[in-house]
Formats: sequence, structure tokens, C-alpha cells
Amino acid sequence: MIQLLIIYYFPGLVLHNPIWGGDETGRFLAASVSFILNYACYFSEIYRGGIQGVPVGQEEAGLVLGMTKRQIFFKVTLLQMIKRIVPPMSNEIITLVKDTSLARIIALQEIIWAGQAFMKGSQGISGAIWPLFFTAIYYLIFNGILTVLLGQLEKKLSYFE
Repeated sequence: MIQLLIIYYFPGLVLHNPIWGGDETGRFLAASVSFILNYACYFSEIYRGGIQGVPVGQEEAGLVLGMTKRQIFFKVTLLQMIKRIVPPMSNEIITLVKDTSLARIIALQEIIWAGQAFMKGSQGISGAIWPLFFTAIYYLIFNGILTVLLGQLEKKLSYFE
């Protein structure tokens, strides 16, 4: 959330140059940039840990077999790294889906904001909690589907065990 606020408000407050603009497109762009930068850092750390998690003996075995460094990376290290990074990547993807609700901090039209607007609207249900309930159900179903799909991917990649 802090990254979102900094990326959206910093250029206007400190540099006196609001680069994002005040419309829906500018807020969407600022939210996209903040999520991309934030999760790119998390994902790069996961990749680094996955590559370093492959034992050095695997590279030595490839060298003994006469493989080049490139062949060792793509045929040995990368395959083992992918298996190791699926669980933390799954966690970050699910967290990203949940974090998109934070975009309402800068009043970006997203699902929770739309549910609240519907609650306050003139549809005759003013004050009813049902739109937010359905929003929660949406997030639950979407994250449930992601969890099942990423769990199947983990089972498919567990052939080394």
C-alpha cells in the first residue's frame, strides 16, 4: 500500500509535476506501475533463491558429462529451479490478486469500490451489505480457483521426489 501511495502522490507533491494525471487512466497506470515494481522485486528474489537452491554438485556433474554452462543451466538448473519456485510463486500470485483491492486507496474503480458505490446508489438497496458480500465471494472463488490450479501444477512438478 505504501508503494502505491508513494508512486501516485510523490511526483506531484515533491516534484510539483503530477505525471499520472487525475483521471481514471492515470490512477490505473500508477497502480499498475506500483504493483509491477513491487512484485517484480519479490519474483526476482524468488528466482534468485530458486537458482541458488540447486546444489552445486548438479553443475559439477554436468561439467563432468561434457555439457556447456548454457546446457547445464537450461537442462539441469532451470528444470530443478522451476520445481522449487512454484510454491512461493503461487503464494505471491494469490497475494497479488488480494492486493489489487488496495488500489481503492487512490480511488481507482475496482471491485470493492464498485460494491460500495452500488450500496450507496439509488437502486433501492441503500445501506445493504450484499454488494460487499458478493465482492468477498468473488475474491474467495477467484483465489480458490487459483489455489487449485497452482496446487495441480505443484503435484505435476513433484516427479523428482
